Amino acid sequence: FFFCLLVQTIMSSELTWQLIRKHNCFIRRRNGVTFSAEPNNLTNKHAFKWSGLANPDAVGVDFNRDEQGNIKRGCVLSTKSRKSSNRRQPAKQWNKVTLTRDFRRVAKTIRSQTEGKFYRRDLTNAALARWSQINRTSTA
Repeated sequence: FFFCLLVQTIMSSELTWQLIRKHNCFIRRRNGVTFSAEPNNLTNKHAFKWSGLANPDAVGVDFNRDEQGNIKRGCVLSTKSRKSSNRRQPAKQWNKVTLTRDFRRVAKTIRSQTEGKFYRRDLTNAALARWSQINRTSTA
């Protein structure tokens, strides 16, 4: 019996970054500075560290919206799935959690999801800064 195994290979994050570094639809250049509008980029800087597309572990904090697109209270915390079977499926690639409690508890949850689970502790302060901005604009 001959069994044919179909193995999908995933590109390394460095190769992905080299391919999308200079040419993608999320690049915004203004006054000699390059920004990025890609999803799950916490600082909107065009660099490998902040890239939500190229990094195997990325964190995103975004507005909580209703069905019509209106901004609601809270935020949505998204992290890339750690299961390899989910990473190959774009629909299941992101774990999204809606956080609607008060500021301190949402900040504690963001810190525990990034630092506490050893996910990307270098992005913790940027995620908390993003949550602070989102909270300030959604309550005003």
